[in-house]
Amino acid sequence: MFALHRVVLAALLVGNAIAFAGVDPITRLVTAVLVLVLVVDLRSAPVTPKLARMAAWLFLGLAICQLAPLPETLRQLFQPGFADVLVPGWGSLSLAPWSTIQVVASAVVMAGVVLAAARMAATRSGLPTLLGILVVTCGLLAVLGLAGESGAPEKVLLIRANTGGGGAYGPFVNSNHFAAAIELSLPAALVLLAAAVRNLGSAGAARQRAAVVALASAVVAVVAVAAVLRSSSRGGVVFLGVAFVLTLPLWTRPTGGRRWPWAAGIAALCAVSLVLAWTRIQELRDGFAALLVVEGVEGNTRWDLWAGTLRSFGRSPLFGSGLGSYRHVIGLDKPATGTAVLEQAHNDWLEWASTSGIVGVVVLILVLVALAASLRLSRVRRLRFEFRYPLAGAAVALAATALHETVGFGLQTPLNRYLLAAWVGLVWGVWSRVEEGKGQRRAAEVGESPADGEAVGHVIVSDSDSDSDSGADEDGQAVSDDFVGDGDGDGDGDGEGGEG
Repeated sequence: MFALHRVVLAALLVGNAIAFAGVDPITRLVTAVLVLVLVVDLRSAPVTPKLARMAAWLFLGLAICQLAPLPETLRQLFQPGFADVLVPGWGSLSLAPWSTIQVVASAVVMAGVVLAAARMAATRSGLPTLLGILVVTCGLLAVLGLAGESGAPEKVLLIRANTGGGGAYGPFVNSNHFAAAIELSLPAALVLLAAAVRNLGSAGAARQRAAVVALASAVVAVVAVAAVLRSSSRGGVVFLGVAFVLTLPLWTRPTGGRRWPWAAGIAALCAVSLVLAWTRIQELRDGFAALLVVEGVEGNTRWDLWAGTLRSFGRSPLFGSGLGSYRHVIGLDKPATGTAVLEQAHNDWLEWASTSGIVGVVVLILVLVALAASLRLSRVRRLRFEFRYPLAGAAVALAATALHETVGFGLQTPLNRYLLAAWVGLVWGVWSRVEEGKGQRRAAEVGESPADGEAVGHVIVSDSDSDSDSGADEDGQAVSDDFVGDGDGDGDGDGEGGEG
């Protein structure tokens, strides 16, 4: 029987991929209801880093400060650059209070997804299930994108019809935002593929399951890469490739080993993807030829847009102009854009700083430091592959997104935010599981037995969320036969999270 939170999270991610990426009000309302169900269903709050909790409280304080009514004198003190446009009397620091409320609500929804994902990732069967949900989402996005291409051959789309308020790119602003969704889901297919290949050395049913998972994951990965290539998104191709190269050490062990089979496998997948995207390679190559041209709006470059955003930040450096208020206030500082309306900075990090001020920047830094500490190379490489691969996949997704957002605003698409939140929860859930296993082993070393009476070697793969607490799954298969098993017996269990 499936756990409620797993079904709900699957419905949230897969449903948003099908139902127009969550951009319409009805889908957002349904998503908020699903997150409420997830939060109510929590038995206990998943373990999260202290820095992340500090960031959450600081963000809450920022929202209160921006929405609380303050006298005009105090607002002029905090927002000297907006003194000429502040409403007289009492008012909020946010120059667009309703937009700020919407952003706060979106952050609460993301927090709910983070907690649900962390809850799943902290359990033995929940981690592969979470990865499977992300893989299904990736496959749906890629297939829908390629299927929609026939209606408009010059672009890979999600849903071509202008239903639900969408345009030529469906719910995405452009092909770069479509590519961002792939960046946030493709790494899950790579994780399951790598883990399944490692388990092909198992015997019996475990080997059959590993072969099926490897084949399915490889197909999704190839189709997704082909979709990104055919979308002609230069950012999608560049940043996904750069993120994979930067995080490559996380996928490998500190000890030596045969690397050529993995290199050959990756090359084969890339070759098949190139074949599928061959008819669009010329357009992509032409785009790369103009890569140094940083496009903007109506003849302005992104540098002009970013300069205007920095001027807007200087008007209210401490608390910003108000979360979500960028499109309402940038008119004071934007370059001349003719009839075009500038609504985004084309750099989510600068836009965040402009609307949240120094306080918001501190919030962002706290979250980034918490994630960086969890993905530190010296820590991750000591883990067994069933923990190392998911963390490496998370690093690819997070790094690609962080790089892509320096020139775009893909995270303003709701589905992309939910996928990002799922990866953040996965990172913290995996480490919660690792630390629990280390604590149980330390207790055993001093003569204390685990509370549930099972062997210490099985604690690291125990499931605290209603799954079987023994070393076997519900179908009786040993742990080594499941996703988390080390089927090749290569001694990869030394260090943190290793075998007991």
